[in-house]
Amino acid sequence: MAGKKLVPSSPKAAAAVTAARWAIPLLATGARRLSAHPEVWDTIKEQAGKLSQSTTKKPDGVLETVAVLREQVDYLASSADDADEARRAKDWSKRLDSCERAAQLLKAPDATKKDRKTLTTSVESLRSEIFGAYIEEMGEDAEETEGRSTRA
Repeated sequence: MAGKKLVPSSPKAAAAVTAARWAIPLLATGARRLSAHPEVWDTIKEQAGKLSQSTTKKPDGVLETVAVLREQVDYLASSADDADEARRAKDWSKRLDSCERAAQLLKAPDATKKDRKTLTTSVESLRSEIFGAYIEEMGEDAEETEGRSTRA
């Protein structure tokens, strides 16, 4: 008997499935590393919640997602430990700018489904990249802070 594909019964259920698909692997990795830092873990869960509330299938949802990702990129830029991390943050910021401009253009009534799908794919890819780096950096910063306080 062939496997049956589960189809979410509502748009909210579909959004939850989509959020789970990208967030759970990242959060699981973060949970292992950040279990000793509950305050950081709370911040990461808050950011994941913000990201999962907006859908990337509509231009307004893309703009909401970009705003949350911009907060994360700002954090990454301010806590960059080397030139490579600073360069990545700057690159992500430029890519977010492009997505934001595209979302504004796709609000027009003549925007095609193909263009919206392309933007959705780009934003979802960025979301995974940036959120993964954000979790990693939060973990590094928490460990550095803990290391400094135990030496003091």
